[in-house]
Amino acid sequence: MATAPPWEALVEGGPHSPSLAVRGRDGPGAPVVLLHGLGGTLEEWDPVAGLLAPRHPVYTYDLRGHGRSADGDWTVDGCVDDLARVIERFGLRAPAVAGYGLGGAVTALFAARRADLTAAVSIDGFARPDADVVAAHLGIAVERAAAAAATVRAFLVDQLAAACSPMPAEVFDRLVAGYRTGVWEVPGAVAEATALRASVREDRLVSLRPGPRAVRAMSADLDARETDGPAADPRVPTLAVVGDGAFPPIPGAPALLREVLAARAAGELAAPPRANRSAQRLAAPYPAHMTRPEAVADAIESFLTGPASG
Repeated sequence: MATAPPWEALVEGGPHSPSLAVRGRDGPGAPVVLLHGLGGTLEEWDPVAGLLAPRHPVYTYDLRGHGRSADGDWTVDGCVDDLARVIERFGLRAPAVAGYGLGGAVTALFAARRADLTAAVSIDGFARPDADVVAAHLGIAVERAAAAAATVRAFLVDQLAAACSPMPAEVFDRLVAGYRTGVWEVPGAVAEATALRASVREDRLVSLRPGPRAVRAMSADLDARETDGPAADPRVPTLAVVGDGAFPPIPGAPALLREVLAARAAGELAAPPRANRSAQRLAAPYPAHMTRPEAVADAIESFLTGPASG
């Protein structure tokens, strides 16, 4: 089915509300809003958005401080407020919202505060690995599990902060050239478009938004809110999609990196059921919405026409 071409718009900001760059696709049915992860841009959702567009109006946007959106305070609450502004600006009635990583955490928080949604889907939207879960999964003492989980979390934050630090323009250009052939299992066109939209050139240096300080600030806020954020009871049908594929190899990674992340995923899937919340395993390499867009689009669509539709 042919779909209308995507369009771009800007949601104007104010003193404490940054302007937000939005990409929309017109279509029939219930609207869907897609939120990217920390350090990403709306481009990372482009393949999924194209798959959903024949059945839904689809909106993606750069989170505050990312891509072409303006800077703002680095708080989860601020990102939740931004999602509300996008929904209000375009007059979206009973939308579904879906997010990955940071976007997944924002989606889960939004679903815990708003009852005027059709559904919410959070893809790997959890942050800190739980020491008790890691200990039980790996069969090690809680103290060792806590240390391993903390090491993994700090390593991943350090890696993202380093990736967003200024680099010589020629280094960035070589990275982008490498992305064109695909990185890990992410399609080359998606990886390239995401990097280019996040990049800021200044003299002979290139930085990727949101920058290292913002990465650390938002990561700290996510950790501080872990107990009352993604774990909060949702007010609308909410699906946690948990990828169980291999995490890409990273030079210098902690010895238990993959084991800790696997334990985190297993804990999310084994969490006791709660009202309005279900979890689904997705056999897809990290990050699932970029490596397996068809599977993620199917998971969202199936949830909207299944549990979320009642």
